[in-house]
Order: sequence, then structure tokens, then C-alpha cells
Amino acid sequence: MFDFMRLLGGDRAGATRGRGGARGAQPGVLLQLRLVFYGVLLGLMMPVIRQIDWSALVPPGLKIEWPTGFGIAWPAGHLRVPGGWGWGADAAKTEASPAAVAGAAANAGAATAATGALATAAGVASAASSAAALASALSGGKAVSARFTICGHAKRIDCMVDGDTFWMAGTKIRIADIDTPETHPPRCAREARLGQAATVKMQALLNAAPFTLVPIKRDVDRYGRKLRIVRRGGESLGEVLVRHGLARHYGGGKRSPWCTVF
Repeated sequence: MFDFMRLLGGDRAGATRGRGGARGAQPGVLLQLRLVFYGVLLGLMMPVIRQIDWSALVPPGLKIEWPTGFGIAWPAGHLRVPGGWGWGADAAKTEASPAAVAGAAANAGAATAATGALATAAGVASAASSAAALASALSGGKAVSARFTICGHAKRIDCMVDGDTFWMAGTKIRIADIDTPETHPPRCAREARLGQAATVKMQALLNAAPFTLVPIKRDVDRYGRKLRIVRRGGESLGEVLVRHGLARHYGGGKRSPWCTVF
């Protein structure tokens, strides 16, 4: 056994020291056979060694980490010791065949595709629900609400263009019963000031509570905007702007200028 351990450490000369000149220089056939025998014997003992509770034999606090298997090399070739401390892990790695890996990848791909399909279906259902809600709102069927911002360069969903035009759920709506000062562009400083005030005031009114979009005889104007009167509690929100001097009553036709006092 000591010869075996010395050979594992590379001391071939020491393993045969004291046995005579020429034979002591290199390990012979008998030594190789003995090495094989010790290796096989050690491998057969591994199942018993693995079942030993080594923690009961070491002082408290001492941690022992076993190797994950090993092999023996000698001049005639290489011997893999059967079993080994990490035999279970080695066997698990060996059994992970390319077919099993491919199957796992296919399952992962199928799960990803299923998740994507569910997300797409949810998105379609949400879009359909929003479209149905908007159609109901444009028909005056029920009160609606949204959180309106001032329109910028981003995609326009729920935002104010000016005091009498806004976007809701991606649809452009023109408040049909009023006309407010232009802001894109204003024709004078007075119109710019009044237009900004009208935009902010209507934004606050729309954000305050749910409102109803009441249709008129014409559904859209020549610019493709939906024509609706905005009401809450039986009152036109456009009329509120008229009372604040930020809008005029409008029933169609030519618009009056805002750069003269009225």
C-alpha cells in the first residue's frame, strides 16, 4: 500500500528502493499488477467508505471536503477507479446526453413561446376592450375619464392640443360648442396668453371627474376630428370656459379673430 501511495506521488524509484540494482530502477510487471489490484480494491471499498459518518470521527468545527473522483496513471496506461467519492455527480453528468439537453432546450423554447402567446392574447384583449370602451364613450353611452397631459412630441394618447381639442385613447376630439384661441401658432401675444390659459383650464376640467361625450349631427369635421360636446352633470364644460372669457360659443362657420378685444 505504501508503494502504491508513493507511486501516486510520482516517487517510482522510492517504491522499489532496496530491492536491487537493475530491478529497482523501473517498476516491473508485478508492480504494475499490484498497483491495479490496489486500485480495484480501493474502488470496491468506495461504497462502504461513502456510507461512513465521518463527521463523528473529526473534532467539532472541522470541515472535510471529499474529492469528486479520481484516476490512476501508470506506465502501461490509465485506470479509472470505479465509484469514487463523487461517483453520483459524475454519473449524473455522464447521463446528461445531447438528446436530453436538446429536449430540455425544446421544452424551454415551448414554454417561452407559450408565454409570448399568452402575452399577445392579453394585449389583443386589452386593445379590444379599450376600443369598445372608446366607442361607447363616443356614442354618449356612459361617462368616461382619463388623465390628460399637454401634448408634446411623443405619441398622443390622452393629452390636450389646445382649449377646444384633445386626444383621448388615441382619438382626436374637437369640442363642438366652443372656439378657443389658437396656440399652434397664435397670431398675437394676447391670443397666445388666452390660448395657454384655455388649454390649462380645460385640462383641469377634464381631469376633475368623469364626463360624457355627447354626439352632434356631424360625426367628424374636415380634419377627421370627432365632434362632441363635453358634459358633466348636465352642464357643458365648454360653457365653463365661455364664462371665464377663455372661449366663445361656436356653431360652425367662420371663426372670429382673437387678436381684437371682444
